[in-house]
Amino acid sequence: MPLFTPNISVFRVALAVLIAATALGAAEKPRFLTPEESLAALQLEPGLRIDLVAAEPLIADPVAFAFDEKQRLYVVENRGYPDPLNGKPFTHEGRVALLEDTDGDGRYDRRREFATGLTYPNGIVVWRGGVFVTCAPDILYLKDNDGDGIADERRVVLTGFMATKTAQIRVSAPTLGWDGKIYLACGSNGGIVTSPEHPERAAVDFTASPADGRFDPVTLVYEKVGGRNQFGLTFDAFGRRFGATNRHPVLHTVMEPPLLARNPHLAFNLTAQEVSKVQHEAKVFPISRSTVTTYWADIFQPKADRISHSGTVTSACSPLVFDGSGLAPEHVGNVFFCEPAQNLVQRQVFQPAGASFRSATPYSGREFLASTDIGFRPVFMGNGPDGALYIADMYRTEIDHPQYVPEEARPRMDFEGGKGAGRIYRVAKERWRAPAPVGNTVLALARDLESADAWRRETAQRMLLERADPAAVPFLEKSVTDATLAASRVRALWTLYGLQRLSPAMAGRAMSDPDPGVREWAIQLAGRLPAEATDPLKQLVAAAGDSVARVRFVAALVLGSHEGAGVVDALAAIAVRDGEDRWARAAVLSGIGSRLEEFTRALERTRTLNPAGYALVMEDLARIYGGGASLESCQRFITQMLADDRELTWCLPAVLGLIEGTRGRADFKQGGPAALFAGASTGPSANSGDVFQQLARMAGFPRLAKLAGDDRLPVRQRVSAVTLLGYGSFDDAGGVLGELLDPRRDAALQLQAVRALERMGATRGAELLVRTDHWTKYTPKIRTAVVAALCSKPAMIEVLFNAMQQGTIPAAAISADRRERLLKHNSPEIRHRAEANFQKLAGGDRMKVYQGLREIVNLPGEAKRGGEVFVRTCSACHTYAGAGGKVGPDLTGVRNQTAETLLLHIIVPNHEITPGYETVTVTTRDGTTIAGRIIAESDNGLTLRSAIDTEEIVTRANIASFTASNVSLMPDGLEQTMTKGEIANLIAYLRQDFAPAETTR
Repeated sequence: MPLFTPNISVFRVALAVLIAATALGAAEKPRFLTPEESLAALQLEPGLRIDLVAAEPLIADPVAFAFDEKQRLYVVENRGYPDPLNGKPFTHEGRVALLEDTDGDGRYDRRREFATGLTYPNGIVVWRGGVFVTCAPDILYLKDNDGDGIADERRVVLTGFMATKTAQIRVSAPTLGWDGKIYLACGSNGGIVTSPEHPERAAVDFTASPADGRFDPVTLVYEKVGGRNQFGLTFDAFGRRFGATNRHPVLHTVMEPPLLARNPHLAFNLTAQEVSKVQHEAKVFPISRSTVTTYWADIFQPKADRISHSGTVTSACSPLVFDGSGLAPEHVGNVFFCEPAQNLVQRQVFQPAGASFRSATPYSGREFLASTDIGFRPVFMGNGPDGALYIADMYRTEIDHPQYVPEEARPRMDFEGGKGAGRIYRVAKERWRAPAPVGNTVLALARDLESADAWRRETAQRMLLERADPAAVPFLEKSVTDATLAASRVRALWTLYGLQRLSPAMAGRAMSDPDPGVREWAIQLAGRLPAEATDPLKQLVAAAGDSVARVRFVAALVLGSHEGAGVVDALAAIAVRDGEDRWARAAVLSGIGSRLEEFTRALERTRTLNPAGYALVMEDLARIYGGGASLESCQRFITQMLADDRELTWCLPAVLGLIEGTRGRADFKQGGPAALFAGASTGPSANSGDVFQQLARMAGFPRLAKLAGDDRLPVRQRVSAVTLLGYGSFDDAGGVLGELLDPRRDAALQLQAVRALERMGATRGAELLVRTDHWTKYTPKIRTAVVAALCSKPAMIEVLFNAMQQGTIPAAAISADRRERLLKHNSPEIRHRAEANFQKLAGGDRMKVYQGLREIVNLPGEAKRGGEVFVRTCSACHTYAGAGGKVGPDLTGVRNQTAETLLLHIIVPNHEITPGYETVTVTTRDGTTIAGRIIAESDNGLTLRSAIDTEEIVTRANIASFTASNVSLMPDGLEQTMTKGEIANLIAYLRQDFAPAETTR
């Protein structure tokens, strides 16, 4: 099951210490705890109680569950996990069990084999008397038609989800959304999805860019949606969707791809926001021994990306926004997630943050639920029919998949341990009584929409949609206006919409609701209704002035798809007011379409309301102009930006945005940015192709040079000036840029000076970069940027090779990815010189180098001095203890790696590359080459984290070539930049203990 990705540490399961019998001495095999003993080992937040409601032999290996309207419990059992390695055939041990509590004591006592013979099922959702089950490559529909508790109907309704990777990262978590669609988490897998019941439909192919999806349970139409979650999806009380990946516990899907696609020239391509703290900052406080790794680390040499992140979240799954009466009021609306690797469940509290949210734990040093039993593996949670919180415990010795364990270690690990066991728990208040069962009439279901328990509201809506009975409409309309609970008013709105009975008048009343959550969805639903009425449009325009940022964000999304009086002014007002929120900017700019100049004029009228927001909007807007507006529009825009009365703090970034947007445009005949100035009212003649000279006349070169060198001005303003200088010639700008390479200058200025020289591509600029007095003073980040610049253009490559031959730049400073590109360059001369320079760094010799340096692990290391080595050698790309770059994986948790393992990956960086950190190289239409890793993508473009730790957005229309590489951005030969003692110190630094303090309960 897709609980977490390969980044999970294989060390974590400390039972290996007790199970393995080795030359160091055999340890006693642990005794598994009975369900009652394991229950006693749980430590829960005070004021609550936890009860066992099902356990073996009634169930085995539970990984998901769902209650039907009769409060029967369907349990998905992934009994075959882990799935076999090396292409061996799948097993068919998976099952779905149907449980009932026949005596009403709160504990299930009857089991029926609802479905058997499944491979690796991992998710379930109830629909029309049956269930949909995710079991890659298929989604199945199972139904008992004759009432014997066994599914006699079994259909593959969708297929084509990839099942080539391990069962941990396959399609999962089917969850009924408020729109009546069933949403899916697609993990790290893609697919080519079809419906066997509709062979006439085209396949949905998302193999190249895995993403979450949804399907209509009636029509079985499948589509991609925003987000890329792993195991688990949840909706809050107002229908907002959240998910998780292993080290990112709470992710909010803020925008959907079709909204971004409205404007093909909008470079923004994110769909999800990190709500919680992530990776090394996401602390957990286990009380089990599952993180004890000394024995394991002493025996084996695991792969470097399988690093231990003990004390931080590593296996986040099944996030759940709790919404029920069974816990205390302060728990309602909180998000909970499972952390099976460390035997706990964490609770976090939401806070609004612009268009999205932030979440944090309400206390420190303890967890909502944790166990001393290392077999306790919580993997799934749900709101119960009784208002309580339910938790599935898979109960396993090993929760990792063997694929992510060193091959030599696998025989010593008990992957079968715990198979056949499993528990389901209920958490509730100390004094709590379950409410009455769900009713079955239309009136009873309508009343259940007003329940304090989310499960009852969800079930009532589902059943009303299934029945499509018009008799429910009057009750629903009354709930929209009169229900006490805001969540009930929203649910009633959605149900009316699903029944196609939501009137503009009803949506309009809801847009005036006192609760912002109701207004938010009323706006969205009103935007989906036919546009013949004028009042809803007036209300949509008025919503642009709402007091709540998220409501304004939603109004921007909806208004972007509408025409009419006041729409553009409303969008401009939101853009300026909320312009410092990237989501708000994207929402507005995605919908301006062909209204660029009208929108620009509206912005101009509101810019004084929030100058900071206005400046950011103008920069993004300028990129849209450059990417898609006519040449005449671009010329008018840039003339306006460079008018004498403009504040350069915002107009220069706008000019830069416009120039960046023009890259690769074939319709600009004068050579890219130069065409912008040809014929402009204050610009040079159309015959001039020198962009810098045109900028010099319009913005004034002396003015730009003065801005760049003025230490009294804000760095952002100076960076913009430096960037513009890069569009000029070396004769006019080289001196200023050379001064900015001084290490005493701000790092952002140094970096931009390097990139400006790269853009010029002049030999003299390259010679300036490799001067000994410059090279020896560069910080790691600036040095990485310099290497990137020197590898970008033939004239600069020649200078690089000369500097290497003179000993100024070591060959080891060139990453394997860049070496590969130089060795395969289309110039025979460059290929020949690359072979000569990189001969000693040939990848095949790396293991020999490692073997020759293994003595280093026996040297005493000093962590303090190793920190200095880390800053010099590694910090440009890697984070450690919260400091450093984000190009490569966070190394904070590698303290549990052996010295041999760390040495191996310092010397042989291509030994293995962490998933998600594979290098890609993009060449744009103007010849610019960007290397990095993909951190976001959409139909419009890609966002790369470059080798110099910058975010580079590239529209798909501007991509001339795209190459994925299996080599690391980390260079070979780092040992040539360090002494043996320094390597020992670095290893000591990385292995020092930064574990959080133990909990005191």
